[in-house]
Amino acid sequence: MTERAPISPWVAGLRLRCPQCGEGKVFAGYLRFRDTCSVCGADFKAADAGDGPAVFVILVVGAIVAPLLIIFQYGLHLPGWLALTLTMVAAIVLCLAMLPPFKALLFAFQWKHKAREATGKDIQ
Repeated sequence: MTERAPISPWVAGLRLRCPQCGEGKVFAGYLRFRDTCSVCGADFKAADAGDGPAVFVILVVGAIVAPLLIIFQYGLHLPGWLALTLTMVAAIVLCLAMLPPFKALLFAFQWKHKAREATGKDIQ
């Protein structure tokens, strides 16, 4: 049996695939990790990307929608309520669309670097 080349965490994460084999789906639901990969059997039970994905998504979405609000209100001269409504809808849609890839990407990087939760026993 030949060894596979290592899977890029970027490719696996953004495709929402297993960071070990690059084939199996990493999520069982919208943001819930599977227990194991259906293709290679990798154990995802310890998968925890924490709050990192949400923080990154908020920063990226904020950088997109803040200028969008200014463009709507001052560039297109839309009424304030309409500009705010369109911006809020864009923010919600972007957040919901970006959360799964960001969560899978951070998990893939954790997998590649064998990152685990720090405990007092780790420090010598």
